[in-house]
Amino acid sequence: MRDRVMTQEESIEYLLGRSQRHGDTFPIRREFLQARVEGLFGEPTTGPGPLSNLLRAPHALELLLLVYAVTTGGDFGVTERSQLWGRAAGFYMLPDRNASVAVSRQWQHLEKLGLIERQQHGRFKRIIKRRECGLVGGKASVAYTVPTGAKSDVYFRVPFAYWREDWHRKLDMPGKAVLLAAMSRRKETFTLPQDTRGARALGLGRHTVTRGIEELLHHELLVKTGTDEVVNARTKGGYESVHTYQLAKPFNINLSNSEIERLKAERTEAERLEAKYQTLEEVELAVEEVALLARGSNAGRKAGQPG
Repeated sequence: MRDRVMTQEESIEYLLGRSQRHGDTFPIRREFLQARVEGLFGEPTTGPGPLSNLLRAPHALELLLLVYAVTTGGDFGVTERSQLWGRAAGFYMLPDRNASVAVSRQWQHLEKLGLIERQQHGRFKRIIKRRECGLVGGKASVAYTVPTGAKSDVYFRVPFAYWREDWHRKLDMPGKAVLLAAMSRRKETFTLPQDTRGARALGLGRHTVTRGIEELLHHELLVKTGTDEVVNARTKGGYESVHTYQLAKPFNINLSNSEIERLKAERTEAERLEAKYQTLEEVELAVEEVALLARGSNAGRKAGQPG
């Protein structure tokens, strides 16, 4: 009788369970998508981060996201069999020795990008995550630390629902890339520029952004909320109209502190206006009641007068 083999879902749930994360989310720094680079004249600007090098390596991205989810402390490493990793990432389901070769190719790709480090750990490989910026200056990776959320260390959270609701299989790479980019905006309502320059600022290509938006709209993970005018000096008028979006559940969980304060202020103002108009309505009703009483009193006096 052949031994039963864990399914992809069971393999993923095993890895997520061992993470013991509170809230069932894990952090990713924005630098994974957007790297700080020098412009043409040496000025600091934004360019594509390591994610751009994974758009044609879907299995490597899935492995990396699982590593991000599982590793929580110590040396930020995890040791598991290659067969488990291959099943969880969905590209090698057989429980044989060839899994080591298939999985090793994906680890090698991530290691070359400076996103992980491999160490021998008994008969298995220990996978240690490195900082999301990857190779610095194209030479060396940086040891991982817990993100602080400071202005120079911005991060966003990804929910375990990405796997538990099957989005890792429903979405293609453009959809996954734009989903990560949208979460990294950390706003309730945001724009996703589709011109070449704007897409590059997101760390993605123009066609990737366009296809990803269409995919997320189709799955109703992204909702159009209206349009906004943004500065674009390349247009005749200096402005252009762009669509604004909101993320739907379960991915609408990332708001910056300034965005939270802004929404609180809006809510407070809305409540103040509601109370004001409610008071005005009460005053108007009271005035109407007084007018009715006055009319009734006048009518009574007229009825009592002799003809």
